Amino acid sequence: MTAIILPFLPKLILVHGLKESGKSTLADHLCSTYHYTRVKMAGPLKNMLRSLLRDGGVDEPLIERYVEGDLKEVPIPQMSGRTSRQLMQTLGDEWRRMQAVDFWIDIADGKLNQIFAEGGRVVIDDIRYVNEFCRFSVYNPLTLVTTRGDRHFAPIDPNTHPGERGLPVSMFHAHLANDFETKQELWDVADGVLTAWTSYRSSLASVGAAPDQGAQRADRLAA
Repeated sequence: MTAIILPFLPKLILVHGLKESGKSTLADHLCSTYHYTRVKMAGPLKNMLRSLLRDGGVDEPLIERYVEGDLKEVPIPQMSGRTSRQLMQTLGDEWRRMQAVDFWIDIADGKLNQIFAEGGRVVIDDIRYVNEFCRFSVYNPLTLVTTRGDRHFAPIDPNTHPGERGLPVSMFHAHLANDFETKQELWDVADGVLTAWTSYRSSLASVGAAPDQGAQRADRLAA
């Protein structure tokens, strides 16, 4: 396999997928191997929930289990019996609509630009909505979708929260069907995608084209 050409790694990688499809596992590899910084659209929501749980007298280890661990689906007595997943869904969607359509996107965009200004690269591993995908397209990102089994392709249940619905895989540069037995197999496929991406961008540069045209356009818009 041709080696990954590090200077041509994408500045931004967007990852979409339903829960337990391997999004975080993929981002772990990008962060540890290629030094990407993980930014989560749900990061501010989780921080808000942590603050509420602290105000409710919940101990720190238990807070992390509610927010990030094995208790996401367990009703929280101090939160009127709501689960952390329910609370984050309503903060992320219903409460967001009370503020502005792009409320969480504006926060994430500010963080992206801070990291980019420091010379870093970013992976967002919890893209859920079309408007998030479209907003960040100005950075010419590599876009990936992970699936496991057939659940992503099942008919949409009208009772399913909008943030838990799969986007069309045709929107993305690469579909990673994560039906592997090991993490390494998923990571090997991701490395192959990065090899193809960086080779393509290097080829564009070799003939005088500008592979970062999208990112340059974003810089001009921000100026």
